[in-house]
Amino acid sequence: MYSSLDELKEQNLEISQLCEVLCVLVEQPSLHDNPFVRELMTRFKEKVWIHLVFEDNTFYSALLNSDDEKARETAKSFHDSAKEIKHRFSNFIRKCCNTADSEYGAFSEESHEVFTLIRNRIAYENEHIFPLVEQLQ
Repeated sequence: MYSSLDELKEQNLEISQLCEVLCVLVEQPSLHDNPFVRELMTRFKEKVWIHLVFEDNTFYSALLNSDDEKARETAKSFHDSAKEIKHRFSNFIRKCCNTADSEYGAFSEESHEVFTLIRNRIAYENEHIFPLVEQLQ
């Protein structure tokens, strides 16, 4: 059985892999109405939302209540950045399957921005947050 930390790491891997695939697919305007692309986008949306909720309910509240000031500051800053991600991601998801052909270039550019934002967050979690959690356990 996975620990909560292992589950978050596994979620990060899956989200990263979906980002890689979707980055390629959104480059192809002919695929934006493709049912398989929509399915992958739906899976991506679900995995990101589940991850954001899961991390809120597990480690971030514990880090925010830690006796370690650095842990509290890191968690607060990282938690605050989740608000921007949630906002950008919500807007992106609303557009992802409802983009007209004439708007596809802008959507493709926004897709890459959102994928980069999420990949950067994952990298920060893997490099800073998870080691901090492991240190405090």
